[in-house]
Amino acid sequence: MNGPGMFKVKPYYDYSKAQIELPTCMFKMKNVHDNSCSNNVIEEEDAELAALECRQESILQELKVLESEVTTLAVKLKLQDDGVPVTHKTLQSSTKTQSGHKKGGAKLATSKSVPIAELGNVIHDIVIYANPNSPPLSLFVLYHTLSSQYRCRTAVHIHSSVKNVPEKLLQSLANGVEVGRGEAQIGITLIWKDVLHGPELKVSAHSQTPIQGEANVARYLARLITPRYDAGTIQHVCAVDDLLDLASFTILGGSSKERAAALRSLNSLLGKNTWLAPSGEMSIADAVVWSTLHQVQMTSGTPSNVQKWLKACEAQSAFKCALDIL
Repeated sequence: MNGPGMFKVKPYYDYSKAQIELPTCMFKMKNVHDNSCSNNVIEEEDAELAALECRQESILQELKVLESEVTTLAVKLKLQDDGVPVTHKTLQSSTKTQSGHKKGGAKLATSKSVPIAELGNVIHDIVIYANPNSPPLSLFVLYHTLSSQYRCRTAVHIHSSVKNVPEKLLQSLANGVEVGRGEAQIGITLIWKDVLHGPELKVSAHSQTPIQGEANVARYLARLITPRYDAGTIQHVCAVDDLLDLASFTILGGSSKERAAALRSLNSLLGKNTWLAPSGEMSIADAVVWSTLHQVQMTSGTPSNVQKWLKACEAQSAFKCALDIL
């Protein structure tokens, strides 16, 4: 500032010059767009893309395996275009079925009405352990039906826990037409063994928990015979299950008083129907109850309706084959 008594301050910058000279030397800062840095970023992105691509390929491979399994299952169930399984025609008993009644798959089939079914290209192996002192007759009834529907390969062996097995039991699965393993759809291996809690069934002998009990083994085989085993009304399915439980827990495992009560229930039920199931057709309930009555030796002296039913069962070819092994 200019004036009397005032100091004159020299400006820090000379604004009279049009341009200010910049220093010729500066500290060099790291360039964020340097080539080496961008290469690292690209390599990281490439690694992530490669991992994503690898994961996608893995998912696609899993989808292919799943598609193959679904296709095999569709062939087994013979699915139509609308996704509904084509059921195999089943045995029509001498009693006519009730019209308009929707039935489940607990019925037994015959060779006359059931075409050869397809289980895929791999044989379906089944291993069954049974005690020769109480042979599960329902197994042979169902096998007679199963062998008329599928190409079966069978084998019978004796476990070291059993000393002597009657010849009839060794020939119990010899009624079907024997086929080579390459042509067979189902392979059934029956091993006579000292099992304590009824027969046991295994599909994978090394890794599967066994299916125990004659009724449960019968359920498994019945689902092979009729894929839509559980497709009926809930009342029908529950009625069949109730009869199977009656055979397993009351007839086989019950006291004499409980068995007598079971016979009275059966007699009352058979007073209205020829067969045990409410559908009016022969089912696995008939096979299992018939088998358990023979195992506990209660086929004689039974009420009249039960006696009539026993004769009706034994008039069927499948039951005759099972009865021959006793």
